[in-house]
Parts: sequence; structure tokens; C-alpha cells
Amino acid sequence: MRILFFKWGNFDEEVIQDTLKKQGHFVSAFDAVGKSETDRTKNFGANNDEYEQESLGGLQADEIVTQLVKEASKFHAEVIFSMDYFQYLSLAAKKAGIYYYCWIYHLPQWNLYSNQAQFPCNRFFTYDHCHLRNMLRNNIKNVEYLSLATDRKLFMGASNGISGNMLTKYVSEVSFVGNLYETGNNLFNRISPEAKSQPVYKKVVKTIRQKMFNYGRNVLETDITPEIVDFLMKEAKPETWNYYFASQEDIVIQSIIARKITVEERKAIIQEMAKRFDFKLYSVSSTKKHPEIQNMGPVDFRKTAPLIFNQTKVNLYITPRAIQVGIPLRVLEIMSCQGFVLTNYQEDLAEEFVEGKEIVMYRSLEDLIQKTEYYLEHEDERRAIAKAGYEKVMREYNFAAKLSEIFTKDSCGGFLI
Repeated sequence: MRILFFKWGNFDEEVIQDTLKKQGHFVSAFDAVGKSETDRTKNFGANNDEYEQESLGGLQADEIVTQLVKEASKFHAEVIFSMDYFQYLSLAAKKAGIYYYCWIYHLPQWNLYSNQAQFPCNRFFTYDHCHLRNMLRNNIKNVEYLSLATDRKLFMGASNGISGNMLTKYVSEVSFVGNLYETGNNLFNRISPEAKSQPVYKKVVKTIRQKMFNYGRNVLETDITPEIVDFLMKEAKPETWNYYFASQEDIVIQSIIARKITVEERKAIIQEMAKRFDFKLYSVSSTKKHPEIQNMGPVDFRKTAPLIFNQTKVNLYITPRAIQVGIPLRVLEIMSCQGFVLTNYQEDLAEEFVEGKEIVMYRSLEDLIQKTEYYLEHEDERRAIAKAGYEKVMREYNFAAKLSEIFTKDSCGGFLI
């Protein structure tokens, strides 16, 4: 197949491009940003859990569409492909008379609520069954479930030339790599002091507390009353952003409620871990108010994060709640580095991995503490689970396996080649 690969700065673009070529595809890259690999991979732990689309070299959308159509024609492309969704790729594919294949990488993505996302030339692949359901509910057809993939050589690339003595600096009992989301574009922080005195604010806080450490389908949607939606839309003022035709309820649930739950869960967990264990946090987020926390700062994704995953006895991963049931990429990355991962319960993860043999999940803060203590004390079990998880990820969650699923059949099940 002839594939025009749209590159915008995703960490794994080079691996994806090389894999497609090895599988016999003809690939031409359209580099929309033109950033160096160094620029793309710095500051892991700063803001990489959640998607924020960059401006593409100052180009306007119509300019990008024109360039893409010309490139597709010149290359005789059959498909435009990208990680994450861009409306102008749908427009370009439609004008060129070819398919647009999109593998969803970050959630939420509000541009999926656009008219262009409904074009019949689109083929979507998403890693969260709740997100799949929501796309179908919003009349976005031709969408399939497909879990994400990780680079088989992630740890190998980071550890190349690193001695055993150098690795010891990353040793710890427990670690977490990620953002705490307490500042920046946290919409919840926009609520005024006056509004916090209203009875509805108390209902919002109570609802968030009830949903903390409560996982599974429909958890976020329940008990979100019209009163809560109206209050948060008025106070958080998300209408200054572009949400296309997303409903107010979806905006409140995914961009305000889910984000705030993530903030509170991560804060509670990190504080407890710091009290009880040799715990290291790798994050750009400030923890000055909690000097007991060893905050090591953000780290380089390619060079350092894999070493941390490999050298930590218990790697925590606290899933952003916008990923409602899906398998977070970070979990796969930790496992690909032969790291033991302890993460919150996710339905899709429970469906695809054997709990207690390939993965360990917690269902409450107390459960997390107990399991951390247990697996720190039972090294043989911990190592066996890490080994089994590593072998499964290497076998089934690599780019060769997942890209083969995308490019051998379309979303209707018909073969393209």
C-alpha cells in the first residue's frame, strides 16, 4: 500500500514509519512541524499524558490541505495516515479521493466532534471502548477498537552504553512519572470564590469524591445532573475553547470532572506513597507544599524514562480519567522496559491481560497500599509478573502487530490489499 504518513511530533513516528516500510508498504512522510527528535522527546513527565495539538509551523489549514493533496497525487497515495486526528487530513483525503486512517493516541480529542470526522473516507481506531461508543453515538462511523502499541527497543535504546553503576541512580522502591495537573489549563481552578459558597458547588465536590477510585463503564456519566453541568459551564468557561458540536455534558464530564478526579487521585496517592515508601516522583509539577515528596523533575522520554521503568521495583501508573476503560500507553511502555507496573483497574486491561500473572491492578487507595507492600516483599512474584507482562507486550503490543491489523482490513472488515 502507498501511505502518506502525516508527522506532527509524536514520539514513535520514526518507529512507525520504519515498521510500515519493513512490512512492504511504500511510505512518504509529510512532516508538518519539522522539529528535531531532540525537541520532540524532552521533558517527559511534563505534559505528555494528555493531548494538546501544536500549531503546525504557522501554516493555515487550507494551505496544509492544498499541500497534502498535491503530495498525495505526486506520490500516488492510497491512504493518509496519522496518530491522532486532524480535520484537514479528512479534507485532504476527501479531495484526493483516498482513505484517511487515524489511530487515536490521546484522549479527549474534541476535534473528533467536527463535521469532517463524519466523512466516509475516514477510518478510526481507538483504544478505549467507552470512547468508541461515544464516537458512534455522535454519528462517527467506520471506527474500531484497537489498543495502542509500544516500541520494542524502548529500553534497549535508552540503556545502550549505560553501565550497571549508572543505572543505580534510578533505583527506587516505588516511582511515578507524570503530571499532577493542578495548574495550567485545569478548568476547575476557574471557579470563583463566590461560586464556591453556592450549594451546587458542594454537590460537585461530593460527586467528584464519590467517583475517586471508582472505575469502569459509565462511572463518569452517572450523577452528573443538569444543575452541575450548568454550574460548571458557567464558572469554568470552557466555551472559550473550540469544542465543535460536543454536548455540554460531554465537555463537563471529560474536560472538567475527569481532569479534577485525576488531580485529586494523583495527589492523594503520591502523598501516601511518600509517607510509606522509598518513593520518587518524576514530574514538572511543583510539590513545594509537600517537602516529604522526592520530586526529581521531568525526564527525557527516550533517554531516561525507560531506565526508571526498568530500575523501579513498583512502577505506579495513575490513569487520566478521560481514559475511561482503555489500556494506557504508559502501562505498555513500562512493561516493554521489563518493569513491574501497578495501575488502577481498567476494563480493557482486565480483558486483555491476566491479572496477577501479567499485570496487577488496584481498586482503591487502601488496595494500592496493600499491593505495593505485598509486591515489595515478594520479589519472586513481582519479577515473574514483570517477565510475563514483558513477553506479552513484546509479542502482541508492538507496532508490527498493531499496524498489520490496521493495514490489512478496513473498518468494515473488507480487505484493502
